[in-house]
Formats: sequence, C-alpha cells, structure tokens
Amino acid sequence: MDVVGQRAAFAADWNVSRETLARLDCYAALLTEWQERMNLVGPSTLPHVWDRHFRDSAQLLPIAGTGKRWLDIGAGGGFPGLVIAILDPTAELVLVESISKKCRFLEQVAQDTGTAAQVTVANVRIEALRASRFDIITARAAAALDILFDWGLRFAGPDTRWLLPKGARVQEELASAAKRFHFQHELIPSQTDSHARIVVATKVKRR
Repeated sequence: MDVVGQRAAFAADWNVSRETLARLDCYAALLTEWQERMNLVGPSTLPHVWDRHFRDSAQLLPIAGTGKRWLDIGAGGGFPGLVIAILDPTAELVLVESISKKCRFLEQVAQDTGTAAQVTVANVRIEALRASRFDIITARAAAALDILFDWGLRFAGPDTRWLLPKGARVQEELASAAKRFHFQHELIPSQTDSHARIVVATKVKRR
C-alpha cells in the first residue's frame, strides 16, 4: 500500500479529525526532513511511516486504560510518545532521550504539532531522571524487558501499566525478566507485525 493509501486507512481505522490528520502529516514531514541529518528511524521504514510508526504507536491507546501520565523511555524519533500526544490531547508525556540532537527533533515536532503543552522532553539518561510516578510506562526498541523493568521501577506505582512492544524473542525476554522480577502480564498481538507482541505488565517488583 502506498503512502496515500496508508494515510487513508489510518484515518478511517482511528476515526481521526482533519486537524489531527494534519498534525500527523506535519510529523511525517519533519521526520523525513530530519532523517537526512540523523538516524531517527530505519531508512527503509520511511515510506511506511503511517503503518510502521503511526499505527504501531496508536495501537497502545486502546490498552492504556484510564491513565494519563506517560513515561516514554528512549524516545528516539518520538514513537510512541508523540503519536499518543497527538491522538489524545488529555495525555501528559515525559519523553526521555539521552541524545541531544534527537531531543531537538522531539521538541520541534511537539512545537509544530501543537502538543508542546503536553510533552516534556528530558535530555538525560533514564537513570538520571528524577523519580516520579507515572500511570503508564512505555518504550519502543530501547532495551530488553528486564532492563526496562530495572530502569522504570522507580517511576512505577501499584497501578502502573507497562506497555512494551516486543518482537519475536518476547518469550525469551519474559523468561529472563522473570528471574529478576515478579510481575503479571498479558501478550497482545501487534497490529503491524504478525511476529510481534505488546507486553502489558502490571504489579512489577523485584524478587
């Protein structure tokens, strides 16, 4: 499916307004522009931005529950955090990214898409971020599951939901994490990759 078709399918499936669609168009344009200067996403995924990045991020919303405070670890090109901000104007997000030039990109997208009031870009390593409680912790391709739990536990409360997209090695990552942490979880099939799953974890604590 070409970009026009992907865009139309996304708009229909997610029932987004023309204003929201325009914000995502802006995001896509900025991603293409900045990708020429730095590696934000895999170059081969740019022609598939609506499916590979926007839809892949948006699919977290229906499983997020009622929580509104999101922590996105290793935000990189802004997925899923900035897409969540565009689709849900009531969400508040902290995007953690240690690479300064990527932070400038994130800030530019937030500014140009009208989501700057919802989004805080933290240019630090996650270990240096001041502890605070979040309703939802997410990360996309940032680290293995046990490492994400290790990083994120300072920011989790009893009701925090962890929404962590994972690839074909998800069972291996779950087994490794279970050696160090107690947690409850369910696996939800990804809408964008038949081999991928979204780990929805709760009640994470160290053994």
